[in-house]
Amino acid sequence: MSKRVMLIANSASMIDHFNRDNINILSSMGYHITVAANFKDGNSSTREKIASFKQELEDKGIDAIHLPIPRRVTQLTKMFKSVKMIKDYLKENPCALVHTQTPFGGVAGRLAAKSFRKKDGTKVIYFVHGFHFFKGAAFKNYLLYYNIEKSLSKCTDCLITLNHEDYETATRKFKKTHVEYVPGVGVDTTAISMLTVDKKEKCKELKIPKGKKIVMTMAELIPRKNVSATINAFAAAENEDAVLLICGRGKELRKLRELSKELGIKDKVIFAGYRTDILEICKIADIFLFTSYQEGLPVAIMQAMAAGLPVIASDIRGNRDLLAPDKDSRSKDYLVPVDDIQGFTEKLNYLLKKEKECEKLGEVNMANCRKYFDIELVHDRMTEIYEDMLREG
Repeated sequence: MSKRVMLIANSASMIDHFNRDNINILSSMGYHITVAANFKDGNSSTREKIASFKQELEDKGIDAIHLPIPRRVTQLTKMFKSVKMIKDYLKENPCALVHTQTPFGGVAGRLAAKSFRKKDGTKVIYFVHGFHFFKGAAFKNYLLYYNIEKSLSKCTDCLITLNHEDYETATRKFKKTHVEYVPGVGVDTTAISMLTVDKKEKCKELKIPKGKKIVMTMAELIPRKNVSATINAFAAAENEDAVLLICGRGKELRKLRELSKELGIKDKVIFAGYRTDILEICKIADIFLFTSYQEGLPVAIMQAMAAGLPVIASDIRGNRDLLAPDKDSRSKDYLVPVDDIQGFTEKLNYLLKKEKECEKLGEVNMANCRKYFDIELVHDRMTEIYEDMLREG
């Protein structure tokens, strides 16, 4: 059997943020790794960070291939080119495993690997970071994405889901595919709990006025993340003694700046951009507010939970898995319908006044994160799946 594996994703930032442990697992198993992704466009981190990540991979002996994988369905030329590039690579470098993820990366990888499943015995894993057809999604999502996923499930050896709604959908709809559940990509709850931060210095760095409560969010600034709702909810809240800290970059930055200006809270909203110190920021924040329309299992909320923050989040797939991992979790009371701005504001007002409730919620979130979403749990599950997929014979 070949001792090569290939990891494919839409963007290099997806590999950087969500696959470092997978790379470590496969390396420890003795496999030579190739990473194929778009290293130029569509990344949620900076060009400098992506260039540094690519260099890091190459320094470890990992091949890094740029693919022009698109983020829009209409860019078919880039998709076809990506499929051809992967096929050409697999012809010259047979792989025991092709691990695909993200919608377009999943399509390109599985189409390219299809013929090699019989020819070379290549196994194909598709890690779903959230189906685009989900409860509440537009009908066109079902019409397009469901049919694509159903067709490609027939050339998928293992389909991994990271939330319970997607797991139930996959087991019910894709009966010819082996389906596994893995609790996201996990976070290192021990390291986060031990992290200490000089709050005064960090606030000074972020230009946060002394004595202000910090409501934070972290998201790519794109429509799907619905950051405008976060700003609207904060604007309507009793925010005299608070600031809203927004971590992330994206095409909606200018629009969101204008919104904060229109709502008269320009001086209370801090756009911090892409940050490499998110965990430190979580440690100095008071409340985490997350109003996204669509998620798989958001690492942003996991990090906030592990840091002991109370979380107010949209009541959607993924967020529910995190804040309501069991029926008795008090954190489930802070799930709000995604379009209910008033509901977000009411929860925010309550927590801004109730320091004790914030502490209790933070303790619950920290305990749940450790119990259900720790990196060691994910590491063990992914190791089992890889060993099963790569078992000779």
